Amino acid sequence: MDPTVAGLASETVFQPLGGPNTPVAPPTYARQKGDDSKAPNYAMSQNAFVPKRDADGWYTQIEHNNEGTPRTAMRVLLDSWGSQSGRAETAIWNNQDRLGITVPALVVSGIPEGKQPELFDNATLDEQFMAALNVNVSTWELSHRHVDGWIRFATEDGTTQVWQSEDPDSLKALICSASAQRAETLFKYFPNSAIYGFWLSSGSAMRHKLPRAYSSEIVGYGAREVVAGATKLDAAGGASKQSRAENVRNALTVLAPGKRGGKEPSTFGLGQVPSQPEVRGFMCETILQQSSISFAVLRSLRFDNEERRVAALTVLVLLAMAGHALAQEETFLRSECALVAEETRWGWKRQGSGATPEAVEIDGVNDIAEALREALSDAEKVGLSFAAPIRLNFSEAQQKLIAERVEAEVTKQETSE
Repeated sequence: MDPTVAGLASETVFQPLGGPNTPVAPPTYARQKGDDSKAPNYAMSQNAFVPKRDADGWYTQIEHNNEGTPRTAMRVLLDSWGSQSGRAETAIWNNQDRLGITVPALVVSGIPEGKQPELFDNATLDEQFMAALNVNVSTWELSHRHVDGWIRFATEDGTTQVWQSEDPDSLKALICSASAQRAETLFKYFPNSAIYGFWLSSGSAMRHKLPRAYSSEIVGYGAREVVAGATKLDAAGGASKQSRAENVRNALTVLAPGKRGGKEPSTFGLGQVPSQPEVRGFMCETILQQSSISFAVLRSLRFDNEERRVAALTVLVLLAMAGHALAQEETFLRSECALVAEETRWGWKRQGSGATPEAVEIDGVNDIAEALREALSDAEKVGLSFAAPIRLNFSEAQQKLIAERVEAEVTKQETSE
């Protein structure tokens, strides 16, 4: 890997599916404690610099106004670094057949063989509980990857939780040993953590942390607020606001006139659905995704020899590229935010070579997948390979948490809010 190359950059210009004049809806975020506003909370910057194309088409410059000072405008975040990483690694997990590879993972699902979960003696609750236990979650999907709580408190032997074991050959020992200093273990079992970062912050004397090598976000520049509102009428004629009703165990009961208690019928989906006009989206001059794979982060990984280091880093770069390209094929971000890629470019970023990346021709996922398979074959020749997925089950404690969640959700459905 050329030491003068700082990383690989990618840039994509998007347009809303409905056309350039279509507003897009950003993600909404929780408000600070004490802020009781009901209005959507977006990640906006009122006075951000506006990017401008350079002579090679890359957005490496800043627009200036007639006075020669940088032009500023509203910037709205459409998809964050964390969200983009999650989309990329989930895309790899879901497209292994297309890539022609099997990636290593820890997968949690179901109950230990030969064991029966404690049921509710209620057909509805039991059915939903068993369905919840049948979910498969992997280290490519969990928020904290191989050090996630659903991994640490799962069970491998049906009795002991992973994090309880003190056996030097246990899964806990394996997880604790994977680090930048022991990168061969990280490569073999948890390559997504090498790309997208992790932090083993508790439960072990060996606390390892690695920043993400892959960084990407989608931003709308020159954003302008769009106020929208809607009122959905009730085709059945609606119900009076003076009426009062209760929902007890999924049965609607209308209270006698004048009786205290109950709620308006609209609470239970009866009647029109009004809303107040508010900022629901933004029209953007430019929607830009800027992404990078940091070779500096990947070079911090320590392997037994230079041959293995080069082979492993080649695989990790191509795996990150595959995740990025696969995620770009699914650009429906959320309701009212479907995007279409107008142009995409890749380039090497070299030390001291200026702002514009050195163009790299990449034709798409299939070419990346072919190069990835070749790189994995080369890695195997020097003694590096991916491990087979490791299967875990939900522990009794996790089953109880799932049961309580199911019961709470079903009870919420059966009673008045």
